[in-house]
Amino acid sequence: MSKLDENGEWKKHWFVLTDAGLRYYRDSGAEEKDDLDGEVDLKSCVKVSEFDVEKNYGFQIQTREAVVTLSAMTAGIRRNWIEVLRKSVRPSSSPDLTQLPDSSSDKENSRSLASTRRPPSRHSDAGSEFTTSTVRRFDCVELSPVPVPSSPLPATQREAGEGQGKEHAQWQEERSRDVTSSTWEQVLSRKGPGVGSDPRIRAEEEIERKWLEFERLPLKEMRSLLPMGSRSSHPANEALQREVASLRQQLERLQGGGCGEGRVGGGSCGREATCGRSLQAMERAHKRALEELQKQHARETRELERDRDRVLREETQDTAQVMETLKKAHREELEREVEKAKRLGGGSANTHTLRSQQQLEIQALQRELSGLSERYSQKCLELNRAEQSNGERDKDITHKESELEQLRKENQDLQARLTEEISCMRSIVTGQGSEGVSHDNQDRLSCELEVLLRVKENEVQYLHKEISCLRNELQFLNTVASFCVCEMT
Repeated sequence: MSKLDENGEWKKHWFVLTDAGLRYYRDSGAEEKDDLDGEVDLKSCVKVSEFDVEKNYGFQIQTREAVVTLSAMTAGIRRNWIEVLRKSVRPSSSPDLTQLPDSSSDKENSRSLASTRRPPSRHSDAGSEFTTSTVRRFDCVELSPVPVPSSPLPATQREAGEGQGKEHAQWQEERSRDVTSSTWEQVLSRKGPGVGSDPRIRAEEEIERKWLEFERLPLKEMRSLLPMGSRSSHPANEALQREVASLRQQLERLQGGGCGEGRVGGGSCGREATCGRSLQAMERAHKRALEELQKQHARETRELERDRDRVLREETQDTAQVMETLKKAHREELEREVEKAKRLGGGSANTHTLRSQQQLEIQALQRELSGLSERYSQKCLELNRAEQSNGERDKDITHKESELEQLRKENQDLQARLTEEISCMRSIVTGQGSEGVSHDNQDRLSCELEVLLRVKENEVQYLHKEISCLRNELQFLNTVASFCVCEMT
């Protein structure tokens, strides 16, 4: 189950009901490790009641200190929890008003056996239901009478009993719907083996099992099992009707068997009457569930019919709109075709004129096509010539580039030779001056050097001019090549 914490959030826990109170752990492993998350003290419990919550099926445990809100997965789990918590709280404070005097030793034995064998009940965090046998044992404990003690009660105890009588009576009214089934199980537990009693015991056990299965099935789950369509709901109704008919037949067999066997032991009529009441209550519950299912099915059928009619109306409207649009488009296209046919078929003279016009247009188109063909062939020839000229120019460019490279090398060689000759002349001039060479020889050498230098400078200038010419020619060839490429594209 889930518990509402102080922050308003739901958290799942593993709940264990003990004599001290209601303990809750994180999970079953935490219970084995005794890792307790908290405990609800049931000794100070005031009230256990149903409580509407947003999640699943809720109920509250009101104590003198606080209010604990829990949530079960199904309505049956919540009902069993409320019953067990009330039974674990009420008997500790209830007086002996329910303990009626009875000399039957069977009742005393059943009470002592049920009270000594009552184990602590456990529930998983997923909200697994209590076994019905445990719940019925609690009923047997409370409803089984015990002999009244011979000594009178003390005055204080009688006053406490009188003060709590009204509260206990109200609690008995709340539990009135469980008394029938509890008494029926008590009757089954007290029945001893008799002659020819095995078939009856098996039949009674089968009836009790069916009744318990029906009790465990919540109304919301029964509604959720109802299909949306009518074809799926009829088998469910037929199954319920067959179940009711089978239970009626078993009741008739039990009643007939009881009449044939006679009175087996004291209180047999009471047991048969209790069985009949239990079966009648179960039949009434079946009828109520069947009526509820039929009403739910009728409501859902009406809703489906309304939805179907609405969808049909919408589809009809959409289809009508689409058909109207298609008709309009077809009508417009038909009108255009009619007008075109009228224009084409106005008369024989118009037809002859149209044919002549078409012939002229065809001839004009043919002439234009031939002109375009000629232009295309010319462009192809020009393109071929341009490609050839581009190839020749590329060859010239490569040749000029090689010549330019050769001239550069020659220029570099001349510059190197010039520098060598200048250095030699300087060394000669300096050497002759030191040896006392005449001034006339120096003038002659200097004149020769100057003439040689001018010649070399002229050669260098010529080479520079040649290089610039080659560069200009190369740029021109590149421009022409790019222009030819643009024309080709």
